[in-house]
Amino acid sequence: MTTPAMTLASPRRTPSIAFPLVLITLGIVFLLANAGYMTGLSWRQVAQLWPVLFVLLGVDLLIRPRSMLAAVVAEVAIIGAVLFYLVAAPGLTFGTNALSTGAFTSQESVVREGVDGTARAWDVAVPSDIPVAMTLNLGAGAFDIDLSNVKLTHLTLNNGASDLRLALPKPSGNVPITISTGASSLDLSIPAGIEYSVRVTGAVNTVSGLQESSAYTSAVDRLTIVISSGASSITIH
Repeated sequence: MTTPAMTLASPRRTPSIAFPLVLITLGIVFLLANAGYMTGLSWRQVAQLWPVLFVLLGVDLLIRPRSMLAAVVAEVAIIGAVLFYLVAAPGLTFGTNALSTGAFTSQESVVREGVDGTARAWDVAVPSDIPVAMTLNLGAGAFDIDLSNVKLTHLTLNNGASDLRLALPKPSGNVPITISTGASSLDLSIPAGIEYSVRVTGAVNTVSGLQESSAYTSAVDRLTIVISSGASSITIH
């Protein structure tokens, strides 16, 4: 009697879907970035997310043999979370618990009033709780600069022939202020009770008001103001 040979069918192996999903996602992300829908995205940011590949491969090996649908849902959810991260928090990096801090510089150019026949006003707001070092390069015109609520650490102001009003803040420590101006009218407003010194150099200038407070030399919190000017009228109050 001959025993028939038995053939065991090997289980069907379904291919991994993790790698194709990653390729599709990268293609979509950089397509959107090139079209301008995702700004500030770089390969460096994407490369920082390399640990996600291990997560996807682990999920794929664990769930796919049991249920292809469940594996697809889980991996798409993970990739969706990564996309949200790239869009909502592009400044965050792995290994840190907060946004990175550093210097911030803003440069703006504004056409002077009357050049194109249009009256123009320019308002700039500065946070009052962040230490700020400022450099202002102004042309000719009328300027009203109110820094009374700014946490100022240093100010350099350069301007031409102008009508300038400058309101200064209460200092924390010694705050140096350097003003370089042409023939102008300069109005300095200093908070009451603040120690300060104003030194004026240059050509013919008229100064109205006290140029140094009584306790400036011994004060810890004070304003040290140096003005280099042409023929200007300077008022201190």
